[in-house]
Amino acid sequence: MSIERDYLMRQLMQLFDVLRKILGHREKGEIEEAESQIRYFYSILKIEKDVGELTIEELLTHLQEKKKFTNEQIELFAFVLKEQGELAKSENDRLNFFRKAHFLLNKVEGESTVFSMDRQMKLAELRAYLN
Repeated sequence: MSIERDYLMRQLMQLFDVLRKILGHREKGEIEEAESQIRYFYSILKIEKDVGELTIEELLTHLQEKKKFTNEQIELFAFVLKEQGELAKSENDRLNFFRKAHFLLNKVEGESTVFSMDRQMKLAELRAYLN
């Protein structure tokens, strides 16, 4: 059990670091580098499917049942979906990523016993985009 928990913690730290790089590149306008980090994020999680093509239900099933992700992993995944929305070229793609991110974050929020100001802020930001 300890080895599994250590692995999960190391993976979460690695994912958080990649997310930080995605944010940094996007804020600097380095779109290609941000997209490269997004692909790297998905490769760490071994996500072979195109998440933009999946419905919200298919995505949730894939993450929970096939990948057995924890809520922490799903939350980071949702943050990356939000960033993909920020980088999307079309309004339809942007809204698609934002809807998926909002759904996943809302699910995590509903199941979490820990309050997260960052999660609350992302949810509020996503609601503003979607309204």
